[in-house]
Amino acid sequence: DTHTHTRACIMFLARLARLAPSTGLQRRGMSELTGTRTLENLKDAFAGESMANRRYLYFAQTADVAGNNDVAAVFRSTAEGETGHALGHMEFLQAEGDPCVNLPIGNTEDNLMAAIASEEWEANTMYPDMAETAEKEGFTAVADYFRTLSKAQENHRRLFEKAARKLADGEY
Repeated sequence: DTHTHTRACIMFLARLARLAPSTGLQRRGMSELTGTRTLENLKDAFAGESMANRRYLYFAQTADVAGNNDVAAVFRSTAEGETGHALGHMEFLQAEGDPCVNLPIGNTEDNLMAAIASEEWEANTMYPDMAETAEKEGFTAVADYFRTLSKAQENHRRLFEKAARKLADGEY
């Protein structure tokens, strides 16, 4: 049962967080994971679980449209479980920093800075490069879509910057 699996993952992660200091399961220091295959495996697993979550939510949406609400519920429940798995990977990755932009993460300020850097890269590098490639290959609609997403990422960056300023000013 997917709900049982999801609950079991969440309970395991909660237990891990509570027991980690006394059992040696706490996040390991940067010097121990840096440059290891284990670090790359954690990053790959995080990416895979994150992608599975989004795919399953998309599948749930298409099942809803097709009138298959029970199937949609299975997809949504499984997507929630995949999120639990990804969060578990992030617990270990935190010692190394954000797996996308390699900046420190953990506290709200650091998390905001990593999010700003990520959105800036997506807005100014990733999506423009993808749009250029799509345009060269004749996929004008995809290129336009990537350009629109680039603008959306810029808006996200501004929202995170505003939140960072408010946090620094004590407004939160």
